[in-house]
Amino acid sequence: MGVLLEAAFNRVFDTQKLYRRMLDAMARPGTVVALPRLDIYPPPGLSAHASVLAFTLLDGDTTFATLPANELWQEYLAVNTGARPAAPADAEFIILAGHQYGPQLAAARRGDLLAPEQGATIFVMVDALEDDRGELKLTLTGPGVDGQATVFVTGLNWSNLENILSLNQEYPLGVDCLLTDKNGRLTALPRSAAVQWEVTA
Repeated sequence: MGVLLEAAFNRVFDTQKLYRRMLDAMARPGTVVALPRLDIYPPPGLSAHASVLAFTLLDGDTTFATLPANELWQEYLAVNTGARPAAPADAEFIILAGHQYGPQLAAARRGDLLAPEQGATIFVMVDALEDDRGELKLTLTGPGVDGQATVFVTGLNWSNLENILSLNQEYPLGVDCLLTDKNGRLTALPRSAAVQWEVTA
């Protein structure tokens, strides 16, 4: 049986709700917001929460990659968004399993000085986002942050985080990241944010 279209996802109302949550997260980096619960059934290893973010932003004019490369994930996302799979270095969107090191992430699009908005957007799937505990402590400063914001992350490979921060060293070039956990929580690491991190567990 082939991949089916997710009939439970409403392309108008659900997209509007999710887009507002994403804008809220991007406007307040490091703040954890809750995503609405939707009954969809992506392939194993691809989270429903990252999937609905992809449903919201991807369309037939966009390209995406998955890390790790996974044909089932690619087929599912292509069927449900119309977007086209591409190599990580060429993709406008990347869906990343945060716990698994993806060295190809280092080649993600950063835009250029004439078109910095062409940097990739990365959906990072992690195990947990918390206010007070986790494997990694991220401290954010910059636009949209009142002083500093702290978020704890579990299930994010250190090398993936280092690659993301390396891509964002020359603002306005860089990538925007949306982290989602297994409980439907969302936080953003936009390219404009300065991020310090430490291991806590």
